[in-house]
Amino acid sequence: MPAPTNTLLIEGSFAELAEEFAQYVDALRKEDTLQSEIAPLLQPIREQEQSEGEPDLKQRDEVLKKIVAAAAVLNGAPEKEIIPSYNLLVHLVHLASDPDMFLSRICAYLAKPITTSPQFGPTLAISILSTIFNTLSGNDSSRYHVLLAIVAVIRQSGSGYAFEALKPQLANQLPTWLSSWELDQEEAQKLHLAIADAATAAGDEDMAQSHVVQALETIPAADASKPAARDLAVRALAMALRRPTVFDFTPLTASDAVQGLRSSDSTLFELLEIFTSDTLDAYEDFIAATPLASISGGVLAESADALQNKMRLLTLTSLASSTPSRSLPYSTIASALRVSASEVEMWVIDTIRAGLVEGKLSQLRQEFLVHRATYRVFGEKQWSEVQGRLMVWRRSLEGVLSVIRSERERFAREGIQAASEEAKNGDKARFGDRRREQPAQASIEATAE
Repeated sequence: MPAPTNTLLIEGSFAELAEEFAQYVDALRKEDTLQSEIAPLLQPIREQEQSEGEPDLKQRDEVLKKIVAAAAVLNGAPEKEIIPSYNLLVHLVHLASDPDMFLSRICAYLAKPITTSPQFGPTLAISILSTIFNTLSGNDSSRYHVLLAIVAVIRQSGSGYAFEALKPQLANQLPTWLSSWELDQEEAQKLHLAIADAATAAGDEDMAQSHVVQALETIPAADASKPAARDLAVRALAMALRRPTVFDFTPLTASDAVQGLRSSDSTLFELLEIFTSDTLDAYEDFIAATPLASISGGVLAESADALQNKMRLLTLTSLASSTPSRSLPYSTIASALRVSASEVEMWVIDTIRAGLVEGKLSQLRQEFLVHRATYRVFGEKQWSEVQGRLMVWRRSLEGVLSVIRSERERFAREGIQAASEEAKNGDKARFGDRRREQPAQASIEATAE
């Protein structure tokens, strides 16, 4: 898999290594044609190397054209010799004036089956391609062709292990790579679709959906009405509707190509609008009038159960987000979802697991207490609901502040009253002391007489 950039070191001059490679290719083909073809071209190169003069890169390129053209035979080499022979070829190509003109062809060879090792062929090809990728600088656009070949091998092999090994690189590095390679929109779209196909082959539908949407985002507004854009929009939309984990359709509705389906595939776009903001009632009315098999060539014909289940989750989400009391009776949920009362808790739990709502079920009171609910769309109606809830919250806070203010005033009054009573009691105590002091004084005066 792609890793930090490194260097491939092989000893020998260009002429020596080219001749060695030609001998190996001729041995595989059981003929001496390549050696005889490059021998005249290698002679001046060998003389330059012996005199330690500047290499003639154009002469090297002529040799490499013949070598690379014959290198397809390496896919039929003995298993243990495939990696060393390709490494030698890659080293020679790096000595060309422009390695890029040869690397794409080598990648095309490696994307094809390795006939002598059907079992381990994909692993060998990925290893060689990873070596090529890592010997190129980070901003070298040739890495794009190498990555495409790696993804193609993974897709053809259907290797979940290989794809899992590549996923962290795609998640962490792909945006940086795309930026540094300065790809045009068509190239970026091709890569995203290749990754999506490989993800599908490896069974990772979530990642496939993500890269199909990213491919959709590369379509410029001017091309949104073209057949290719329409096909990709239908594919992205059908995947999103089928996927049980996709509930946010905002990236799709923001796409010019998807918006173009209003005219080319109006029924599919209408279905998108239902899943974006409507409920199960509207969905069932739509399906009754428009069978799934008739929508966009039947892309959703086998997804009836998945669509209905998702629509139930979204309907419950809408109920939870629009209930002012934040308390949903089981009977209300059962009616909205077209299920029996005994199934309500199951559907609420599924909606919680999907991350659409949070709350607490009460079997005793037969209600679902909503703590949090996701807004499916956020428009004027939702702003009004938020305003209403803020007003309720404001009134609640005003009530709390009123209670606090009343308690504070009561506390202050009680404090003043206590202080006043304490002062009165102090005065009475001092007055009593003076009355007790007078007889004592009289007694002293009598004694003195």
